[in-house]
Amino acid sequence: MEPVPTATESIEDFFARYTGYLTAGDIEGLAAIYHYPSLAVTAMACLAITDPQQSRDFFSQGQHFYRSRGIQGVHARDIVTDAEVPGIWVGRLVLENLDERGAAVSLERNAYQVVTAADGTRRIAVSTPLDAYNSDQSSEPTTV
Repeated sequence: MEPVPTATESIEDFFARYTGYLTAGDIEGLAAIYHYPSLAVTAMACLAITDPQQSRDFFSQGQHFYRSRGIQGVHARDIVTDAEVPGIWVGRLVLENLDERGAAVSLERNAYQVVTAADGTRRIAVSTPLDAYNSDQSSEPTTV
């Protein structure tokens, strides 16, 4: 059995990197931040994400959806660790969606299971939106 890798970044730094990719529209960075296979779990379904192209497609569509609503940035806040053992972090946070001036326009609560890869980087293994819909109550699901 191989030793459990040690994370090279704090969970706060990890989510700062993740939201930086979301803000920049860095589709390749977002695809690389997920562990494959991973799961997107919602009340409606559980989707196995088996390759980076699924992430690329999802986040490309998401960029259009968020930009069309005036959301230009994302900031992670209220990060809560529910459990952490070597190689696995489980917790939740709020993604604060920002307009072009950096003012909050909506909030999304999400839960994550994050694993540590062999190289020490953290990657999302499971994501779960905790809000059924965006604050505008549209039929579009929150960030997964």
